[in-house]
Amino acid sequence: MNNREVSALEHYELLIDEGNDPCRDPENLKKYMERWDGENFFRSLKLDSDKKVLEVGIGTGRVADKVLKKGIKEFVGIDISINTLKQARENLKDFTNVNLFCKDICEYTQKEYFDIAYSVLTFIHIEDKEKAIQNMIYSLKPEGILVLSISIDNENYIDYGSRIVKIYPTDMESYKIYLERNGCEIISELENYDNIIWENGEKSDSYGDKIATILVAKKIHN
Repeated sequence: MNNREVSALEHYELLIDEGNDPCRDPENLKKYMERWDGENFFRSLKLDSDKKVLEVGIGTGRVADKVLKKGIKEFVGIDISINTLKQARENLKDFTNVNLFCKDICEYTQKEYFDIAYSVLTFIHIEDKEKAIQNMIYSLKPEGILVLSISIDNENYIDYGSRIVKIYPTDMESYKIYLERNGCEIISELENYDNIIWENGEKSDSYGDKIATILVAKKIHN
C-alpha cells in the first residue's frame, strides 16, 4: 500500500479540483451510482410537499436533486467539504427552498426540526457513528423518518489509484443498536444488489453482489 493516505475531507476537496461531479456524469455512471439508493431508497423517504428534509453528506447534490424534484417544503444539506458545497450550490441553484452548510454531523443539531433525515454512502467516513446518529435523531420531529444507505465494505481503506482514503466500516447490528438505543424503532432493512450491465453487454465486476443495506427507522421518543 504505497499510495498516499488522505482524509475524507482532503479526498473530496481533491475530487472537485479534478472535475469530478456525479451530477454531471454520463447516464451510465449515474446508473452505477444509483446502486446505493435507487427505488428502495426513495420509496422509504415518503416525500411530499409538507416535508422538511435533512441530507447528511450532500456531496455535489446527486441525491438532493432527485429529492427536491419530488416537491418538498424545505431542504437542508450539510457536508464537510467547502469545495463540494460550492459545486452543490451551483447544481441546485434553480431550487429556492435549499440551505447548505459546511458542517460535520457529529457537531450539527437542529432540535426536532426535520420530518426526514437521510444519508447515502457518508457513514463509511464517520468514525463516531453513534454520535452522528444521535444528532440526526435529535434533529428529527417525533415520528420523523431516518434513512441510511450503508455501503457494504470489508476493508479499512478505499483505493482511488493515486491515493487511499481511510474508512470505518461497521457491522449492521451496530447500526441497529445505535438507532434503537437513541429513540428509534427499525421499520425496514432493505438490500440493494448490483445489477449493472454496461452498454457493451458486459456485467460489472460486482454484478449480483450486495452493494448496500438501506436501514429505515422512525423516531419514537427523545
